[in-house]
Amino acid sequence: MKKILSLIVEILSSLLLVLPLLWSIGLWYYQPISIIPSILLLAVAALWWWIRRRPSAHLVLWLLVLVNIITYHCIPGPTPAQWKKPWAIAPQFEQQGDLLTIRNIRDFRYRTEDDSDVRYRTETYDLNTLIGVDFAECHWDGMEAICHTMLSFHFADGRRFAVSAETRLPEGAEQGAIPGLYKKYGILYLFGTEEDLYGLRTNIRHEDLSIYPLKIKQTGARKLLQHYIDLARNAEATHQPYNTISGNCSTGLVSGFRVLVPTMARKYDFLPLHNGSIAGLLINYGAVQAHPGETEQQIRNRCYVGYDIPLENYSTELRNRIRD
Repeated sequence: MKKILSLIVEILSSLLLVLPLLWSIGLWYYQPISIIPSILLLAVAALWWWIRRRPSAHLVLWLLVLVNIITYHCIPGPTPAQWKKPWAIAPQFEQQGDLLTIRNIRDFRYRTEDDSDVRYRTETYDLNTLIGVDFAECHWDGMEAICHTMLSFHFADGRRFAVSAETRLPEGAEQGAIPGLYKKYGILYLFGTEEDLYGLRTNIRHEDLSIYPLKIKQTGARKLLQHYIDLARNAEATHQPYNTISGNCSTGLVSGFRVLVPTMARKYDFLPLHNGSIAGLLINYGAVQAHPGETEQQIRNRCYVGYDIPLENYSTELRNRIRD
C-alpha cells in the first residue's frame, strides 16, 4: 500500500510541476539573467547528490521553481530608452481642492493606426461637476471572452475623457501574450479624449465597441476617478510591468469596482482573466442604466455603437447611437 501511495504522490507531483516548469523555461528565455540563480541551484543539487548519493529529483525541481519565482519578483519593470510613440508620454496630475488638472491627455488624430498627429492637451476639471461614468468594452476578431475595457468620465460642461490601461511597448517590441508574462512590457494608464481612445477603435481598427452608462453617484464617481489617478501615478513611479494575467487592461478596472463595493466577492478578482463577462456582470447586478424590463441582450444591442463615427462632435454622436 505504501508503494502505491508513494507512486500516486509522485505522479501528482510530476503533473503539478508541468506548468511551473514551462513558465520557468519561458522566464529563462525572455529574461536570460534569470538562468544564473537556476544554474547555481542545480550546481548545489549536483554537489548534494554526489556527497549524499540520495537524489530527490522532485524536490530539486520544486526548489528550482521557487528560485525562479523569487528571481522573477526581483527583476525590475522595463525602463527602455524609448517607448513607442502612442505610449511615450504619461499623464500628470495636479489637485487643488475640488480642481483637478490633467496634463498630457492624449488626443491623437489618426490617418492609419501607425500614422497619426501627435497631440496632447491640458485640462482642468471641477470635480463637483462630475456627473457620470461609462464602462466601455471593445471586442475584435469575433472574440467574445476577451475584450479591452475602458472608462469615460463625464462633466456637466459636456467635457469627457476616457481612461485606458494599456500595454506600454518599448520601441521595436511587438505585443504578445507569452512575453507579457515576463515583464517585457510596461503598463500605462492613459487619460485621453474619446476621439482618440475610442475613435482609434471605431474608425481605424473597426473593432466592436459598446458604451454602457453606469448607475453611479457623484461620490462614487469621484472615488473611482481618484483610484485610477492613484494607479496611474504608481505605475509611472514604480515602472510597473504589464502582465497578461495579473496586470492587464482590466485588473485596475476591477480593483476600482472593489473600491466602490468593498464587500465584492473575491471570486470577481478573477474577472480580468475572462473580461468579456464584465459587462454582463454589471448589467445583471443593475449597475448599468436600463429601461424597465429590458433584458441583457437588449441592453447590449442598444449600447453597441458601430463604426465610422464622425470626429466632429464625436462624443455626442457616440451617445446618439446608444439612445432609443
